[in-house]
Amino acid sequence: MLTYTITKQDAPLSGEITFAPNKSISSRNLVIQAIKNSKFDIKSISEKDAEKVIDKALRKGKVALDTGDPEKAIRFLGAFIAYFGGEWIITGTKEMKERPVADVIGFLDKQGHNIKYLEREGFPPLKIIGKGLNGPILRVDASICSQFISTSLLISQKLSHDEVIDLKNWIVESPYVSQTIRLLNYLGVNSGWDKEEMLIEYDLHDGAEMAVEGDWLAASYWYQVVALSKKAELKINGLNFESVQGNAIVKEIFESIGVKTIPTDNGVLIKNIKRKIKTFYYDFTNSPDLIPVLVITCVGLGIPFRFLGVESLRLKDVDRIMVLQSQMLKLGAKLKVEKRGDLETIIFDGKTNFKDDSTIEFNSFSDHRMLMSLAPLSALGLKIIIDDPRAVSRSYSGYWDDFRKAGFSVM
Repeated sequence: MLTYTITKQDAPLSGEITFAPNKSISSRNLVIQAIKNSKFDIKSISEKDAEKVIDKALRKGKVALDTGDPEKAIRFLGAFIAYFGGEWIITGTKEMKERPVADVIGFLDKQGHNIKYLEREGFPPLKIIGKGLNGPILRVDASICSQFISTSLLISQKLSHDEVIDLKNWIVESPYVSQTIRLLNYLGVNSGWDKEEMLIEYDLHDGAEMAVEGDWLAASYWYQVVALSKKAELKINGLNFESVQGNAIVKEIFESIGVKTIPTDNGVLIKNIKRKIKTFYYDFTNSPDLIPVLVITCVGLGIPFRFLGVESLRLKDVDRIMVLQSQMLKLGAKLKVEKRGDLETIIFDGKTNFKDDSTIEFNSFSDHRMLMSLAPLSALGLKIIIDDPRAVSRSYSGYWDDFRKAGFSVM
């Protein structure tokens, strides 16, 4: 298997990184534009989303999503099926075919769509014969998935002004649903919500202009680099300091462990400041993708922590809690997991036994988030050997190029 070796000379880190638009926001804006035929201008969109997620071919009927990134596309396809109607074939990679979709498909089935599984009951590939949306979505079980709820919110803009969505059975306050609502608020949507109930009345204002910002989750790896560096100052272009993204909370989280965020004309400047805490407590229920970043950063800095809301890491492509425990053990860090029912907490006592000039070979289990969270440890002076480095293309294709620009050796 291909491996990369990452090192960093003992010198102050400085530089400038420019991000592509955030995929999640891009796809939402494209859904709004396609369904409403809005006139508002999307200044920039994620190229990957434009070509793979909301491709023009999706409006023409029979489409096989067997290349590219079907994992993202399938989340928003329900809206197009419901609105445009026609016959659809949904398939995907080998891994995608192992992911159950019965809950979402069951909802579409209740809406009157004819659905046939082509290989295995409850899993892709499947064929859907859709009908045009002709009534309000009255009730959606929030346990299905936040992406499906977001899609329901977007598609419902086509309804008349006095029709209202009533989302009940709210289980977890999802940052992705929050992001959708904030985007719609920007476009003139009157909304009010809490954890138990959401009421939304749509009045989309055409003619608005919206710029698609960079990805704050991608930025978190650079916050990690700065935190682990003795001295660093890095400019990140393309970020919105007042972002609607849930992961923008990273700027507040990292300030407590020594990274200051300063807004600039085209992004932010991040640099070292004095650490404000000795022990770190945080609930990551609303931002679980940040957990690997913060766990590995705190282990690298020897900061004891207690992180709540980590149980969703078990449900990723790989069990990220298992990966974090096994890989941090190579630094001498013993991560404990405390369980209370279905809830889990990761605990670290702050003790490690690695030396700054050590060579450590990590196994990312081909998980793109783990890859990008482990590589910044090289800022401590460690020589990091990482497996399957190409996996980063799943969410941040320019990751290694940006790492080299920032002064790291990647070979």
